Amino acid sequence: MNQQRRKRGRPSNAERTARALAAMAPDPPLREVRLPTKEDFIANPVPGEPSHEEIVEYMAAHPPVPPSWTKGQLLNVRNAGECYVITLLGEEFDPHHPERALKFTNPALCQNFVSSWYAREHFDPRAR
Repeated sequence: MNQQRRKRGRPSNAERTARALAAMAPDPPLREVRLPTKEDFIANPVPGEPSHEEIVEYMAAHPPVPPSWTKGQLLNVRNAGECYVITLLGEEFDPHHPERALKFTNPALCQNFVSSWYAREHFDPRAR
């Protein structure tokens, strides 16, 4: 009888948490999701999304860089006759390892890649 009865009023945080946990509904069961393939996008284009041709054009203008490259590293641009070849500075194009270089048949695309490679990207447009 030494304990005093708690005043009725607002519930304590522990009581509120216990009530909230008891009222929570169980998670819905997981369902299997099939990821769309390239053929799905070609057959049924999503409105507002780029078409397959636009994606191919973008990939031609912005080729995937080798994973060992770091944005801003110094590049070596050479005219190889029928195309321009870009490698890291200090390296030369090796036909045995074509994955270490980028090839551009269009000099404008080559220049755009080099410009974007050295471009300073920042969330603030005033920081250009």
